[in-house]
Amino acid sequence: MSDRIFIRGIQVHAYHGVFEEENRLGQKFHFDVDYWVDAQPYAQTDDYSHAVSYADVHDAVIEVAKGPIIKLIETLAERIAALLLERFPSISQVRVEVHKPGAPIIGVFSDVGVEIIRRRAGT
Repeated sequence: MSDRIFIRGIQVHAYHGVFEEENRLGQKFHFDVDYWVDAQPYAQTDDYSHAVSYADVHDAVIEVAKGPIIKLIETLAERIAALLLERFPSISQVRVEVHKPGAPIIGVFSDVGVEIIRRRAGT
């Protein structure tokens, strides 16, 4: 059995991107994260000690986003997913969306982003 927990709209000012100006000035990034766990055992007993804290997941996203400069948002999403799967053994699958609403594109648009889904090996 697997249940989905999610966090929407994590916002970080970070310095990722291909262009020097992005690395120097930075810009806003938004993150949406879903993670799958078997919540039934701890939900039935109301035992928080076995849950994956969404505060801890939030902190992991911020840790990667505030880390070293990354050129591609695909890499940013990949590193977040890898950290979540590494840090939280009870997570079986993770979905990470990275939004870059200020991407350096000439033209009118509201958002640019990537979505990745990663599963724990063997699941």
